[in-house]
Parts: sequence; structure tokens; C-alpha cells
Amino acid sequence: MQRPLFPLASALAFCVFAFTAAPARAQVSHLPALGAPVPASLLSGMKHEKQCRTEEHHYDPCTEVNIGKIRYVVAWDMASKDVTYLYSNDHDLVTDNGLAIGNSIRVTSDAGKADPTFAYMKWVIDPKWKDTDAKLGDTSTWYAVLEKDGFDHNYDNIVGFVQSRYIDLKK
Repeated sequence: MQRPLFPLASALAFCVFAFTAAPARAQVSHLPALGAPVPASLLSGMKHEKQCRTEEHHYDPCTEVNIGKIRYVVAWDMASKDVTYLYSNDHDLVTDNGLAIGNSIRVTSDAGKADPTFAYMKWVIDPKWKDTDAKLGDTSTWYAVLEKDGFDHNYDNIVGFVQSRYIDLKK
């Protein structure tokens, strides 16, 4: 008995389509350090150049990468190809001392005096709320980026972590 060719060809085409992997996005095995050359795999993996705001009125080329379960944004200077900005708002990121997205942190002293904070783009940075993440294999400082807590002026909420060559804590 002869079988129709169309169902067999359709099934074969479906299998080829379903089990062929889509092109992988550029990946790295570790997060590049701030100021280091951007890994070539990130440059070669860019099909559509994306620009990220890395400072007020300034944009750098960027891409997202996954290191383990955590998603990061990596941006670099167009001319030098050095990393200028690292950011994550991934809820799986927990720093060495337990800081995490969603934590509410005190930004005033016991006497009620506000900590010195600095504006960075749409966020606030309090220099005392910084930490490291040894799971990344280095000791780079990550600053908690904060948004005001709408209920209590003594507290702000962590909405991400950033490293940037554009952060100037001396302003």
C-alpha cells in the first residue's frame, strides 16, 4: 500500500523547523570588568546595534548577557571599545551582604539626618549602599540604585545594581 507523500513531507519539514536551534545570542562566560575591553563575542553577536543611556544625555552601544541565571546590561565606549557601564535589575542577583532588588534600605541616620546621596540618571545612589558579588569571580563594587519609598522618607527601595565610569560621587 502506497502512503501519500504530503503528510510525510509535512512531518519532516516540521521536525527540521522545530529541532533546529535559532542562532544563539552572543554569550560570555564571565562579566567583563568596568574599563576592560568588551569581549569580541559581544561585538560580533550584535545584529542590531542597541544604544543604552549610560549617563544623562549620553548613550553607549550595549547588549544584554546572561551569566548563570542573572541578566546584565553591558555597555561600552564606541571608540575605545572599553566597558563603561554594567547594570542588572534581575531579582536573582543577591550581593555578598544580602542586598537584593526590592530591599527597602534606610537612608537616614538614627538622628533622622538624610544620607548624602547622588543623582544618577533617574535614580539615586547612596554611597554607603554598595557591595560586591564574589560569585562573579571579582571584587568590583556594585552600587545599589535607589528609588524613593513613597511611604517613609527614611527608606529607599533598591531597583537595580550599577557600575559605571560616569558615576561621580565627588559632585
